[in-house]
Amino acid sequence: MAKVRSPLHSIDLRGRIADGFVFTVWRGINCLRTFVMPSQPRTQRKEQVWKTTPRVTRAWGGITDQERANWEAFALLLKPTDPTLGRESHWSGYFAYVSVNQVLADAGLTLAIQPPAIPQPNPPERFRLRNPAPGVVRIRWEPLPTGTLIDLWLNQTKASRKAYPSKFRHLVYADGTTGLHVLTGIPAGTRVAVKGRVVRPDGGRSGYAQAEIVV
Repeated sequence: MAKVRSPLHSIDLRGRIADGFVFTVWRGINCLRTFVMPSQPRTQRKEQVWKTTPRVTRAWGGITDQERANWEAFALLLKPTDPTLGRESHWSGYFAYVSVNQVLADAGLTLAIQPPAIPQPNPPERFRLRNPAPGVVRIRWEPLPTGTLIDLWLNQTKASRKAYPSKFRHLVYADGTTGLHVLTGIPAGTRVAVKGRVVRPDGGRSGYAQAEIVV
């Protein structure tokens, strides 16, 4: 990074010159640095979320005042724990609507106009992992009712490392009635951690069940 004095007769010049250099300020000093392309790969997963979010937020504007009131009432029944503060948070009807329908849209299901039925479903029962053959991990759970999905998230790391919550990546929305999803090609010496939650067609969803195994 080079210090710049009055570039092009302006001490406040900002911005990029083509794909070569960027005028900026570092600790109050006008500087010139080489432009570096930001690293933000457009994965299929990211593009899916980017597409569904505007669709869900626009849909909120198309429901009636009574339907919005129903979502406000539903939000009052929810007491999710804020992971930052470690205490219960209070949602608005809009936030509850977006939270529920973001998952439905992501799973390819019809958006919910009315809030999900109460109570919400329980986490998947007998959620466990098995390693029946080299490189194979079987994810098992108690089969769920017809139309219900299970939302699976995966973390793979070395056997000597822990499965940190922030490292889980979305795996698949699987048919909950099968009670089974199979992973293949898992290298030996890998810690495989999977968490899963129930997603009902009406938007109801459970907390996560989690299991792990070392292959």
